[in-house]
Amino acid sequence: MRSHLKHNLKAWLRLGYARFLFYTGLHALVSRCMPARLTILAGHCVSAPSNAFLPDDMKIDAAHLEGLLDWLGKRYEWVTVGDGWRRLRAGEGGSTVALSMDDGYRDNLELLLPLLKKRGLTATVYLESRPLCERRLNWTHLYFWILERRSPAQFVENYAAQSADSKATAALQQALRAGSRLTYQLKRVLKYEADQADCTRTLRAIFAELGGDEALFCDGLYLDWDGARALQEGGLELGAHTVNHWVLSGLPLAEQERELQMGRLAMERELGRAPISFAYPFGRRWDWNADSLLALESAGFENATSTHAGCNLAGSDPRKLARIMIDRSASLPLIVAEACGGFELLRRLGLDLSE
Repeated sequence: MRSHLKHNLKAWLRLGYARFLFYTGLHALVSRCMPARLTILAGHCVSAPSNAFLPDDMKIDAAHLEGLLDWLGKRYEWVTVGDGWRRLRAGEGGSTVALSMDDGYRDNLELLLPLLKKRGLTATVYLESRPLCERRLNWTHLYFWILERRSPAQFVENYAAQSADSKATAALQQALRAGSRLTYQLKRVLKYEADQADCTRTLRAIFAELGGDEALFCDGLYLDWDGARALQEGGLELGAHTVNHWVLSGLPLAEQERELQMGRLAMERELGRAPISFAYPFGRRWDWNADSLLALESAGFENATSTHAGCNLAGSDPRKLARIMIDRSASLPLIVAEACGGFELLRRLGLDLSE
C-alpha cells in the first residue's frame, strides 16, 4: 500500500512539474541551460483496423501523433536513433529528438511514413525478423488475438491442454484464481514464468484450433521485406529487435546471441546493410541482463534502447539508452520535460522523479 502511494505521489509530482515547465514556457530556458541530449520516443502502431485487437498501450492515434510531431519538430532537431547517438557521442550539434517504433507493423509504412514525409522528419523502426522471413507472429499477438475469442478461464483451460510446461500452467491457474487484471496477469505469467519456445508453440496451436491463419494474419499486420525496403528508401533507419521477440533475460547466452545475430544477419541480407541500432524486446531493465550486453557486443550493434524514460547524454551507456513510451495517453508536457532536460536538472539538484 505504501509503495503504491509513493508511486502515485511521484507520478503526480512528475506531471505537475512537467506542466509547470510547459505552460510557463520555462522549458525553453531549461533546454538552453542543460547539456546536449538525445530524447527518444518509442511506440508500436499508428491506430488502424489491422491492429485494433492490440491493447491501447501499443497504439497511438494519428491525430495525437501529428500533434507531437508538429510541436517537437518545430523546436528540436529530428534524427534517427543511430545518427542521434553518433552525433551526441561525437559532441556534434545540440539537443535532438528521435522517434522509434518497435516490431515492424504495416501501419508504419502506410500511416507513419506519410506523416513523417509531410513534415520532413525521420524515425527508427525496429524489426523482428521471424515475421518478415517466415510470416510467423510472436506470442504476444497470438495471445491478444485469442483473448478476443476466449474468456480468460477458457484460455487457461486450452493452454493447459496444449502445453508441456506444467510450471507455467500452474502459474496461469493461480493467476486466474486471483481474479484481478486478468489479461495483464496472464500475460505476465507467459512472459516471465513460461518456457518461451513452449509458450509460442502452445499459443500457435490454440490460434490454429480457433481458425486463425497465421500467414494471412501476419500479412495484414506486419511489414514484408518490400515494405521494409520502402521505409529504408523513405529515409528511415531500420534497427533490429531479435528473431522471436522473447525476453532475453530468460534465455542462456548462446540463445541470446542467436536471437541478436540471426536477426541482424537477416536484415543485412535482405536490406543490403547491417543495422547498428537494437531494441530489447519489452525493454524493461529486468528483460535483459549481463549476457544480453555480451550478445549485443558480439553481434556488432552500436547502441541498444530500453523502455525506461529519460534523456540520453554524451556520457550515457549506449547499451542502455532511455526511451519515452508514447501511446494514446501520451502527455506532451511530460515528453517536453524530458526533452528539455527538466528531469535531468532535478536529478542534478538531488530530486529524482524518474518513473
